[in-house]
Amino acid sequence: MVQYLLIFWSTLFLFGTTSKPEGGSKQWKRMWSVPAKGEQVYTDPLGDICVVQGDQLTKYKGNGLLFRVYSNKNLGKITSVDAANPLKIIVFYRDFSRIVFLDNTVTDNGEPLKLEELGMEQASLVCWSYDNGIWIYDPIRFSLTRLNQQLKIQNEILNLNQILGFALQPTWMLEADNYLFINVPDKGVLQFDVFGTYMRTIPIKGIQKFDVSGESIIYTDQEERLHLYQIKTFIEDTVSLPRKGINDFAIDKDRMILLSNDSLYAFQFKE
Repeated sequence: MVQYLLIFWSTLFLFGTTSKPEGGSKQWKRMWSVPAKGEQVYTDPLGDICVVQGDQLTKYKGNGLLFRVYSNKNLGKITSVDAANPLKIIVFYRDFSRIVFLDNTVTDNGEPLKLEELGMEQASLVCWSYDNGIWIYDPIRFSLTRLNQQLKIQNEILNLNQILGFALQPTWMLEADNYLFINVPDKGVLQFDVFGTYMRTIPIKGIQKFDVSGESIIYTDQEERLHLYQIKTFIEDTVSLPRKGINDFAIDKDRMILLSNDSLYAFQFKE
């Protein structure tokens, strides 16, 4: 996936950063759009798309075809999804301290993980890790814990507030390219190695969600522009999104997936 993303971005910014919204743009090509209601959107390595609305997860195939819907009324609103492993999708329910695993047909894949049994009933962030592990952040203990594929504690870093010198109020976490990234809007994006050792703070503030490709962090701003921040060179490029009124975005191979209040869009960059 990283290879496709790098091709996508190098092409995108090679030809300029002044793309206009759809209707006047010559740089974005709309591949398809379908009716969809949602707050969050995620993609998996196979190109499928997950849209979250409240307690409902709706999966679409890569061509926009509605595939299947999952909902668990007993666990309340879905907090986040991580589809890095399309055969074992993580669905996190913060209010009930549960992680549900879904297979590629969005059917329950084993028993839910009860975080209170691991002493992490206040966990706020969850994401996949290498070798089918899981990262969990607990804001009460300021702890970062990695579970292995047997869901046993493998690494645990306590009192991150003391290590970093400030209290964390993170909004997003993901592992990519052998690093763990945690977003703290008023501080920046914290970068850790795969063992949970703090490395540095990347000075990107005021964002909620991002993606990572190689040495670049990809995110949107309140003006609905797309940013590519190169971690090593500190160079940042921007391009206007092809649609306005967007709730969330996801990058999939050479496509940009956008979610509005009533529609799901797939765009491709066009020279």
